[in-house]
Amino acid sequence: MKRRHSPKVSIRIHSLGTPLISRSSGFPVESLHVDSDRLYTIGRSIDNGSCDFVLDHVGISRNHSQILFDSQSHRLYIFDGVILLPSGGFTQFLDEFRKSDVEKGSLRFRVSLNGVYVNRVRVRRGRIQEVLVGDEVLFVCGKEGLCYRHGRVGFVVQEIDFEGRDSSVSSGCSIGTFSSGKRSKRVYGPMENEVSSLVSGFYRCEAGGVVERLNSLVSYCRHVLNSDDPLSCLRQSDSGKQCVSCCTMLRSKVGIVTDDREVKNDENNREMGHDMSVLEVRDEQPSPQLHIGKSLVVLNLVSQVESDAAACNSVSEKTKKVLPFGEEKENTPDLNYINNEESYQCSLQSPGKNFYLNRLQYIEEGPTGSQRVVSLPELLYPVESISQIFLATFTSDILWFLTGCEIPSHLPVTVACHHAERCWSSSPDARTAAPLPNYPNVSVVFPPFPEEIAFGKDRKNRGIACHHPKLFILQREDNIRVIITSANLVARQWDDVTNTVWWQDFPRRENPDFLSLFSHFKKETNRGLSSDFSAQLAGFAATLLADVPSQAHWILEFTKYNFEHSAGHLIASVPGIHSYKPSYLTESARSSTSSDENFLGSVEASVVGLSYLFRSTSDSTGAQLKRLASYISRTRENSLGMLELVMRRNTNVPADVNAVSVHVANPNNDSRDEFVQLGFLPRNIAKWVSPLWDIGFFKFVGYVYRDEVLAAASSRSNQKVQLMLHVLQGVSISDMSKLIQPHHVVALCSLIASLQRCSGIWRLQEVLGCYKWPESQESDFVYSASSVGGSVTTGFQADFASAAGKKVLQHFDSQESDPEWGCWSAREEREAPSIKIIFPTIERVKSGQHGVLSSRRLLCFSEKTWQKLRYNNVLHDAVPNPQDRVGHPMHIKVARRRFTSTRGLRSSSFGWVYCGSHNFSAAAWGQTISRSSRNNQDQSHNAMRLVSKLRVCNYELGIVFVFPPPHEETDSCDGSKIDDIVLPFVVPAPKYGWSDRPATGLAMREALAEFREGSRSFFAETEVEEEVEDKEEEEEDETEAAGTGEFVAEEEKQEEKAYAEALWSQVESSLSP
Repeated sequence: MKRRHSPKVSIRIHSLGTPLISRSSGFPVESLHVDSDRLYTIGRSIDNGSCDFVLDHVGISRNHSQILFDSQSHRLYIFDGVILLPSGGFTQFLDEFRKSDVEKGSLRFRVSLNGVYVNRVRVRRGRIQEVLVGDEVLFVCGKEGLCYRHGRVGFVVQEIDFEGRDSSVSSGCSIGTFSSGKRSKRVYGPMENEVSSLVSGFYRCEAGGVVERLNSLVSYCRHVLNSDDPLSCLRQSDSGKQCVSCCTMLRSKVGIVTDDREVKNDENNREMGHDMSVLEVRDEQPSPQLHIGKSLVVLNLVSQVESDAAACNSVSEKTKKVLPFGEEKENTPDLNYINNEESYQCSLQSPGKNFYLNRLQYIEEGPTGSQRVVSLPELLYPVESISQIFLATFTSDILWFLTGCEIPSHLPVTVACHHAERCWSSSPDARTAAPLPNYPNVSVVFPPFPEEIAFGKDRKNRGIACHHPKLFILQREDNIRVIITSANLVARQWDDVTNTVWWQDFPRRENPDFLSLFSHFKKETNRGLSSDFSAQLAGFAATLLADVPSQAHWILEFTKYNFEHSAGHLIASVPGIHSYKPSYLTESARSSTSSDENFLGSVEASVVGLSYLFRSTSDSTGAQLKRLASYISRTRENSLGMLELVMRRNTNVPADVNAVSVHVANPNNDSRDEFVQLGFLPRNIAKWVSPLWDIGFFKFVGYVYRDEVLAAASSRSNQKVQLMLHVLQGVSISDMSKLIQPHHVVALCSLIASLQRCSGIWRLQEVLGCYKWPESQESDFVYSASSVGGSVTTGFQADFASAAGKKVLQHFDSQESDPEWGCWSAREEREAPSIKIIFPTIERVKSGQHGVLSSRRLLCFSEKTWQKLRYNNVLHDAVPNPQDRVGHPMHIKVARRRFTSTRGLRSSSFGWVYCGSHNFSAAAWGQTISRSSRNNQDQSHNAMRLVSKLRVCNYELGIVFVFPPPHEETDSCDGSKIDDIVLPFVVPAPKYGWSDRPATGLAMREALAEFREGSRSFFAETEVEEEVEDKEEEEEDETEAAGTGEFVAEEEKQEEKAYAEALWSQVESSLSP
C-alpha cells in the first residue's frame, strides 16, 4: 500500500561519550527533530553554520556525516562524510538515491577522516547505511568492530516516530501505532520473525540492531578462542574484557545455543563455557520475558543490554579482573555491586610521594605494571558525596566533563580557565560567566592578568600570559581531595595523551583554623620544611577568585580541613612582577614587630596622594616638607632599612568610607599624636583592609623607604612610593568563625590573594634551598615538558638549576653565610650544562599512532629555540615509558634531580621530583630582573640598594616531592624512596644524534604537508583536519626583550591621583598645623 508523506520525524537517541548538540539551540539533545527528505549534517564545525548537529570532539571532522529520512520508504539512512550534490541539486540526488536502491555507486562523497560505524561495522566509502531502532552509530571508534567504552562518540537510536494519518506500512518494519495526545506516532522496531542471525553488509529492516551487537560480541569471543594466544588477545582491548565478563549476562537476556542446544538456565550456561566457538543468537524459542511483538520490546532490550553490558565492562575496568570462561553465575559479579564504592576504591590508592598516569582508552594496563593508572571518573567517585567542585585549567570542555563524569545539574562547580580577552579585561563583569542554563550552579571564572606584565604596561596591548594550571578540588563532608595533573579539562588529554596525576585526601578538622591560611614557612637546619600546603593552596585559589565575590567562600572552606600531612610541597606561579622574599627576610620582618603581635605576612602596596600636600599651594613655604624631613631623619629604621608609619581609619570621609590615611609620627612624641600625613592607601587595598581592621580580625603596620618618601615629596621623583604593609593578628581573630560576615569573607579572600609569597623558581628555591645537596654525588638532572620556551637560554637554565639548589662544586663546602655564594651561574652552565631537556624528535612524533596530527597542538618548540640549543648537548629524545605507551603523545611536565648514595648497595638514592603544569619556560617559572634604587640627587649609602624581582607570565601549579640527603634528618617516616617513582619517559634518555631535530612547529608543519602530499591519491576527497582545542601556550620569545635587564619603577596612575585628591579635599581642614 502506498505511504503518505511524513514531513516531521523525531529520532530519540542516547548519546555515547560526547553529547550531540543542536546548532539552533546550542544545547544537548535527546531527540533529533528532522524533516523528511532533507539532508542533516553532523560534525564539529559550528562557526560557519554548516552543521545541524555538533559533536565537540577532536576525532570528529568539520562535516563528518549526514543523515536522511526517506518519506517513501520510511527509513533512516546515514552517510560517511557529506554528499557532493550533482548539478541538478538535491532533487536530482533524491531521485538517483531512490532509483539506485541500496547500491549508490553513482553518488560522490567527501568522506570523514575517522569514519562512521553502525553496530561496530564501518560504513564503506561511497555507500549508504540504513539505521534501525537499537542500532549503535559511532563517529569515533578503535579498530573496526572493536570499539571501546570510553572511546566511543556517537549515539544509540532508541525510537523513531513521525506524524502520519495512514497507519499502514509496506515493509513490515512497523510494530503498530499508539496514541499520544493529538497525533499518532509510528514506532519502528523488529517484528518477532525479524530476529535473525548475523547479517553482514547493508542492514535491512529485518536485522535487529541489538542482536547485531550481541552477535558482534559473540563473534569477538569466537575470535579470541580461535586465536593462537587467547590471553594476549584479551589483553589487547577492553572488548575482550567485555566479551568474557558479560557472557553470562548475555545468555540470560537472549536465546543462545551451543551445539544446536538452547541455553535456558544457569546449568546449561555452565556447559557453554567449554565450547563457545559455536555460539549463535537464534530466535527459534524466544524467552517469554523478552515480550517479542510488544511495541517497546526492542527499546527495553536495548536499555537492559546496554545497562548490563556497561555495568560488566565497568566492573572489569574498575577492578581489573577478567572472569574465566565457564564461571558459575554465583561467581559472576552481582550487578548491584557496581554501585558500591569498592568498584573504584578497592584498587585506587593515594599515590603519596608519587604520581599516577592517566588511563589511556586504547591500552590495557596490566595489574602488575610498574606504573599505576587512573581515570577521571575514578578520581571523582563517588560523585554523589561531593558537595562542590573547583577546577582550574587551560583549555576546557565543560559539557564533556559534566556529562561524562555524570555531574548532577544541581552540584556547584567553579571552573577557572583561560580566555585571551576576558583575562586581560579590566572590567569586573568580564571575570565570570554562566554558560550552561541546564547547569545553573556552574560558574566559569577568568582570572586576571596584571597590567604590569602587558606590553608597554598597557593591558590593551595584552602580553605573553596564560592561565595554565590543572587543578581539581573535590569537597566532601569528611574530607577534601586535591588533584594536581598535567591534563587539561578535555576528553582527548584524559583518553589519548599521557599525563601525570597526583592527589591526596585531607581530613576535616573539628574546628576551622584561620591561621592555616597564612604561611608559617621556616627554614630548619635538620628538619626540612614545615608544611604550608594549606596557605599555598588558599593563596593560589584566592588569586584566581579575588575579583569574584560570589566565589570567595572557597577560602573559608580550606580552613575546615587539615593539610599538615601533605606528601609534597605546592609550587605555584602567579603572573606579575614579584619582589624577592627569601626566608631570612621574612624572619627579619618578623623580628621588627612587637613580640606579642604575631606576624602573619606582608603585602606590597603604595602611598597615593603624597605629592598633593607638599607640592600644592597649601605648603607654599615648605613648612610641611621641613617637618617631614625632620621626623624622618630622627626615626629609626628597622632591619630592612624601612621606617615604620602610623595608619589611621578615616571613617568620616564621604569620598570613600574605607579610606585609610598614612602618617609619619614625631619620634619624640610617645603618644604619636603629632604627625605629618603622607597620603592614603590605594582604593583597591583600603577596600579590604578596612573591614578586617574595623572588626578586629587583623592589625596593619606600614613601612616605607626614607629615600623614596623624600624624593617624591621634594619633587625629585614621580615614582610611586612603595609601602610594605605588615599583617598582624587582631584582638578578635580567635572569634573569627563566630563574627565573620559575607563582606568579611570577600575581604579575607583579597587579603590572602595579596600576601607576598615566593612564586615560580623562587618558590622552588624556597623549598629545595633548605637542603645541602651533595654536588659530587649527582647522577642526573632531567626535565621533560611539552613546551620549551623561547627564553630558555643558558641564563634561564642556570637560574633554574640554582633555584633547585645546584652550586659550584669548589664552593660547596664553603662556610660563607651569603646564601647567594657559590650559586650556579650562566658561565658554569655554558661550560657544563646541568639539565637534560627531554623533548621528542620529529621522527618520533611522525612514527606515532596518528602521526603529526596527534601532537601538533600539544607540543611547542620554536625553531629559534632549537637554533640556540642545538649545539649545547642538552636535548634528549622523549621515549614514552612504559612500552605500551610508545606511539601515544605525552603532555607531561616532570623534573627530577637524583643523587646516588655512596653508603653502599643498601642505601637509597635521594633528591626531588616535580610534576604539574609548569613547562620549561621563563613564562611559567619566571625570569629574574633587577634595578638599583640610587637616586641622582642622593648619593648616601641608605639610598643605594639592589632590588631583585621576578617577572612571571603564567598561572601554574605543581607539586614537588623531596627525598632528603641521608645526613638531613627529617620527620618523614613513610618509607618512600625516589626510585619508587617510575618516570613516564625512558631514562637515561637517548641523546639527540647529529641528524635529530626536535618536533618544532616548523618541523611539524613540514611533516604535515608531506603527509598530505603523500596521501593525496588515497584521500582524494577526504577531509584531513587539524586539532584545535588542545592548543598549548604560545611561544614567549618576546619575553626575552620584555623581561630581561632592568625594570622601571612604577609611577602613580591617573586614577590613583584622582582618588587621593578627592580624599585630600575632604580631610585637609583637619590636618595638623
